[in-house]
Amino acid sequence: MHKKSILAGIVAGLMVAGAAQNTFAHTRLNVPTATEGERAINHIMIGHSCNETTHTIGTSVVFPSGVGSTILVDGVQHSGSITDFLTNYGNNASLFYDRSAFDYMDEKTDANGNVVGFWAGGGSGMPGNLSVALPFRLTAASIEPSSCAASVKIYISIVDICEITGVNYFGEGTVELWTHAGLGTPYDRDLHFAVDAGTDPGPASFTINRDLANNPLPEDCGEGVAVEMKPSAAQINRDMPIKFNGQQVWPLP
Repeated sequence: MHKKSILAGIVAGLMVAGAAQNTFAHTRLNVPTATEGERAINHIMIGHSCNETTHTIGTSVVFPSGVGSTILVDGVQHSGSITDFLTNYGNNASLFYDRSAFDYMDEKTDANGNVVGFWAGGGSGMPGNLSVALPFRLTAASIEPSSCAASVKIYISIVDICEITGVNYFGEGTVELWTHAGLGTPYDRDLHFAVDAGTDPGPASFTINRDLANNPLPEDCGEGVAVEMKPSAAQINRDMPIKFNGQQVWPLP
C-alpha cells in the first residue's frame, strides 16, 4: 500500500476539545505544571489545523529521553546528566487508547522499552475550526533531594500533520511544527517558519516543581535553580518519524 494511503487510512473522526482556538493557539499540554511525584491524566491540546481549509490528520510527540539531552541550569549548559536533578526520569508517560480523535495510535519506545513519545492519526482528520485533546497519563518525576533544583522544565517536541509529505515540503498547509529552533534537525521550526532571532517559541513544556514541604532545598541552595531539558538532535531524528507495522509512513523518504 502506498505510504500516503497508509497514514491517511490510519486516522479517524474528530473530537471537539473543551478549549477554543484562542485558548490553545499553539499545541500544548492542558496541564503544563505539576508537583514532583504527582500522576495525572493530561492532554495534548491541538488548538488549530495548519490553516482554515486543512484538516489535521495526525500528530507526532517526542519527550526528551535524557540520553544526550541538553541540560540547562539557570540558562547555563550543565555538563552532567538529568539524574543530577531527577531521581526517576524515564518512562513517565503512557498513552491512552482513545478513538474519539484518531483511530490509530501507538507509543514510541527506546531500546530499554521506555516510552519516549507517541503518535496518533488517520481518517478525515480535525477540521481547521475545531480542536482535539489527545489523552495520556503523565507522572512528574521526583527531584533529587541533594540537588538545588527548584523546578525542572521538560520541553516536548510536537508536529501536527495536515498533509503526508517529505521534510522538503514542510511549511504552511502541510505541518505545524511545535519544535525547537536551531537544534540541527529537518524538523526545526526555524527551517520552515519565521522565528524571531534569539527565541525558541515552538515546543510545549511540562514543568515539575519541587515539593518544598516534603523535599526542602539544601541549606546552601538559597532559592534554588531552574533546570531545563531539551532533546538531542539525534533523538528527534530517530523518534519523530511515525512507523506503522514497522514501516515509516511519515515523513515520506
